[in-house]
Amino acid sequence: MTKDMIRRRFLAFMIDMIIAYGGMIALWCFGPGGGPEHLMYPTVKFWMTGAYWLGYLWLYAYGIFKDCLFGRRSLGKLCMGLWIIDTQSQAKVSYKQLILRNITFFIVQVECVVVLILRGKRLGDMVAKNKVVDRHL
Repeated sequence: MTKDMIRRRFLAFMIDMIIAYGGMIALWCFGPGGGPEHLMYPTVKFWMTGAYWLGYLWLYAYGIFKDCLFGRRSLGKLCMGLWIIDTQSQAKVSYKQLILRNITFFIVQVECVVVLILRGKRLGDMVAKNKVVDRHL
């Protein structure tokens, strides 16, 4: 994997994290029962509001289903010109593969070690048998 591809994958990841965590914080601030003051001084009362749970629901739902949008790629991959393809058939991956690929991301510690050892290839890529490629190939 080239340095350019690693850089583009990292930027795509950062765009997706901004969307995921930005949405969660927006729901915490403007969701039912939420408010910006809860970010500075969280209380037990806030943990029982709809805003708190909707924020986490958004975070996990986007994390799992983000690659099922925009032609089977996330908004970050769309901006960086990346596709996810099946390693065997070289065709677009199925939605099942995309969801399986993203579920492994929630094992953050293992995922980070795998990315560092394999220089950019995620655990989810290996489990779902897919890879991220340049759109122009």
